[in-house]
Amino acid sequence: MPISEWPPAPDLQRADISFNFRDNDYLGHLVAPPESVGPRPLVLVIHNFQGLKFFDVDVAEYLARVGYVGLAIDLYGNTLPPAQRLFPTDESKVKSFMTATFEAMVDLDHDYEKFRALLQEWLDQGLAHPSVDSSIPGAAIGYCFGGVAVIEAVRGGLNLGGVVSFHGLLQTGEDPSPARMGVERLPIKDCENNYNANTTIFIENGAEDHLVPSESRRRFFDEMDNAGVDWCFNDHAKTPHGFALPPTLGGPGKLHKSTDRRSTMHMLSLFREIFPNVPQNPVTHNGAGTSIPV
Repeated sequence: MPISEWPPAPDLQRADISFNFRDNDYLGHLVAPPESVGPRPLVLVIHNFQGLKFFDVDVAEYLARVGYVGLAIDLYGNTLPPAQRLFPTDESKVKSFMTATFEAMVDLDHDYEKFRALLQEWLDQGLAHPSVDSSIPGAAIGYCFGGVAVIEAVRGGLNLGGVVSFHGLLQTGEDPSPARMGVERLPIKDCENNYNANTTIFIENGAEDHLVPSESRRRFFDEMDNAGVDWCFNDHAKTPHGFALPPTLGGPGKLHKSTDRRSTMHMLSLFREIFPNVPQNPVTHNGAGTSIPV
């Protein structure tokens, strides 16, 4: 779904990236700056609990317009087919939709080794694309479940210069919400952490996000400090969970424009820090359609 505020950009490079991983088929969408500018750093864009959909591709395009290679990745594959990832307009179908999406999410966030291995595969696939400067450690951003994923990438030691979590949980496999939409609570398959202390983590959190309680924050701060990982936790006042998701997503869309704007600007500041030799183009609106000062 295109963002109407963006001017035409026919020179942007677009590509589908597909592969089979552990008997599951995955399809992602890459958007890169014009070929004439040469290879640029890679930024993985990781979806919320719904799976990869139009919004994540819009974010990848926003990043390409800024000057990076955005790769919207798919963590569900055939477990939740692409045609089943949009929030239903029929209220009678919401419960079954939530159950299906949470089942796909639990399949990953309760199996750390599989989760991290799939993220590594996506990073490798992205770095192999000719539009990407593979000599520079890339970055990753994620929304809700995608926020969980970027932190898990750091725990797994992936070679990333920086990651940004937008309204994501801080501990994998946890969910304070009752009964996780009726999905069976599976035992967590743990594995050894191998933190990448060269990755900077930005957490963009809503102060009124009930999914990130104070105890979870404290454990996250202690964990990352003990691992030697540099982090920045931005708590946004009067802001709920899902603040960066547009209303076009249906139920999950709880766009809070001022927080979405500020958190996008924080992300851009991190990218200027970790990609100092890559200029940022002014882009007036982000992937959610929120205006960004230029």
